[in-house]
Amino acid sequence: MRNTGQRQQVRGARRVAHAVSAWRVVVAGLALAFSPAVGLAQGPPFYPDDPILADTDLLDVTTEPAELELSDLFDRFGHILADTGEGGGEAQNVNTLDEVPDGNWFVNRHGVRRLTLEELTRGPNTTDGPNPNAPWRVFRSKSQGLTPGFQIIDDVGDRYIIKFDPVEVPELASAAEVIATKLFYAIGYHTPQNHIVRVRPDNFVIDAGTTLEDQFGDERELTAERLARVLRGVPRLADGRLRVTASKYLDGQPLGPFRYYGTRSDDPNDVIPHEHRRELRGLRLFAAWTNHDDTRAQNTQDSWVDVDGSRHIRHHLLDFGSTFGSGSVEIQLANLSFQYWLDMAEVKRNFLGLGLRAPAYRSVEWPEFPTYQSVGRWESVAFDPAAWKNDYPNPAFVRMTDRDAFWAAKILMRFTAEELLALVQTGEYSDPDAERYFHQVLVERQQKSGRYAMGRINPLDEFALTGAGLEFVNLAERYGFAASGTRYQTAWSIYVNGADGVLGLSAPATGTSTVLSLPADPPLGGDSYLMAEIRSLHPDFPAWDTPVRVYLRPDGDRFELVGIVR
Repeated sequence: MRNTGQRQQVRGARRVAHAVSAWRVVVAGLALAFSPAVGLAQGPPFYPDDPILADTDLLDVTTEPAELELSDLFDRFGHILADTGEGGGEAQNVNTLDEVPDGNWFVNRHGVRRLTLEELTRGPNTTDGPNPNAPWRVFRSKSQGLTPGFQIIDDVGDRYIIKFDPVEVPELASAAEVIATKLFYAIGYHTPQNHIVRVRPDNFVIDAGTTLEDQFGDERELTAERLARVLRGVPRLADGRLRVTASKYLDGQPLGPFRYYGTRSDDPNDVIPHEHRRELRGLRLFAAWTNHDDTRAQNTQDSWVDVDGSRHIRHHLLDFGSTFGSGSVEIQLANLSFQYWLDMAEVKRNFLGLGLRAPAYRSVEWPEFPTYQSVGRWESVAFDPAAWKNDYPNPAFVRMTDRDAFWAAKILMRFTAEELLALVQTGEYSDPDAERYFHQVLVERQQKSGRYAMGRINPLDEFALTGAGLEFVNLAERYGFAASGTRYQTAWSIYVNGADGVLGLSAPATGTSTVLSLPADPPLGGDSYLMAEIRSLHPDFPAWDTPVRVYLRPDGDRFELVGIVR
């Protein structure tokens, strides 16, 4: 583990050689995790520039990074048969407020600044997609599988990956892809620009030399006849057009996927093991909410981007076709989300049960198809965010702690029912009843996810200093997960930055107010801070008795919020 001494070394190195600020962030989080309130501090956890809200002090990656290629089978079986990654504990990239700073992995959007409906529905899109009334030059084929696709250049020179819905279930994958893309962008992840476009088959024009992979894996010249044969397996609208998903090329130079563990050796800014990044651990709760079972390395993309003359690597999530009730190439399989693709624990239980044991998914009341067929296999009654599983073990997901889940729950609960409906409508379902059902399930799964996470940890947040004192909000009460009337046991102390122990200023007091008056004329000197310790007392939630500690730094005749320890 990195300790505060290492943090100081990194700060010195940064002054000399512009070492990455991410090292500061990780050790700040660890220093607070070993708070002096429990007598484990080894150095000052707070520095003058805390809290760090954005990781902008990035090294310029001047040497072209390598393009990473991963074997899907190796990744799949490697994670099934072994726990990749190292250690456990809490996430290492949080700031002193226990939050994820903005950076190349994550940008705080709806969770911090509520986006407008127009911003939510636009998502990451900066264009309207390829013009369906102009020729699309096909220069590369994606595959000839159940849902073939092509890469095209539009009339303004932009490149897109074109994907199609399964022929048996029109709208299934395209709607899921677009809705999920906009939702995960609003949450804070870097995502591609995805558009639903209706285009006529004769808009596709084949560039010379373009090939198509046949059923045996051999490359064949893509001719007009072969293209027509492929497009015959794509759903048609009543007027003969094709409804397609157009995914714009990401900015920068593609470098292949990132793993959910370890770091890139050729990225000097990638210093925190991916399995210890909160945005990747907390992604598990977002994935459970949206049934994004395909959260794996192959559905990520690193790109080498130029921002204001400085080059660095940005990390993206992509390929959201297997979300909600969609399995991308078909309706989502019933067992996925209830067990891993190859679940060794489930195999063992079935063996011991002599094959007579019925798995949980067999008792789920799924909608009778073709009812809601464009939505797919999507429900909320049997959904359990604690038990949900993705396709196969994810090294970051299996390390998600209650603090990681609470961070994610705060963000997902920020979406109102109206905002979620606006996002669902971007899927452009032709059946209003399917749209209604999709939205209903999304809201119900949101409530279950928030209730799960906020019941496992003291749910106080939104701390703010006002004229009345230190104010806070009980998020579980706000969202109706707990009856109002929680009592709070509070105490004020003085904490000297980096010292062991605290000096008590008041005996613990208990009440129902969510406003704490600051101590009058506290005897602060040197590098001293005020510290409030708050326990939430509720008979239904014993986990809330674990205190939240809030650190206030003097700033002249005022104070500023500098630290939160859960």
